[in-house]
Amino acid sequence: MKKKYFLGLIFGSLLLLSSCNKNVYYSDIQTLPKETWKTSEPLTFTMEIKDSMAFYNMFINLRNTTDFETQNFYVFMKTTYPNGHTEQDTLGFILCDKFGKWTGKGQGRIKDNKFLFQPKVRFPFNGKYTFTVTQGMRTDKVKGVSDFGITLENWEEPKK
Repeated sequence: MKKKYFLGLIFGSLLLLSSCNKNVYYSDIQTLPKETWKTSEPLTFTMEIKDSMAFYNMFINLRNTTDFETQNFYVFMKTTYPNGHTEQDTLGFILCDKFGKWTGKGQGRIKDNKFLFQPKVRFPFNGKYTFTVTQGMRTDKVKGVSDFGITLENWEEPKK
């Protein structure tokens, strides 16, 4: 009886997890060595857009540890379009409130954050887009950042 319950639980969990990812168009999360992000080590994400008429929600995935020393975290994101045009953004994330309560989910020292960066965004050209991300803090090494990533989900009209 316990074996059937356990197998049913595993099957249900796998089904639930696979259904959660049906809207994911692109996802890449990169691990930072020794949970430290150096200014000299930018992260690069390359995705191919095949339909310039489609809409997406773009998320930033950030995993920090409780060793992170400030309330906010800043990054510089350079976007290179298929035609060679580039743009740069400065992004800021609040990782804990003024009382030190972490905004991310998770128990223990690792906190997972998923920030909506651009809702219902459309890419103007088909082709490869490259996002180069550099930590933008006032120190060359930021401790307490273990992973950083970008997820692009297919946008769907909200159901009424």
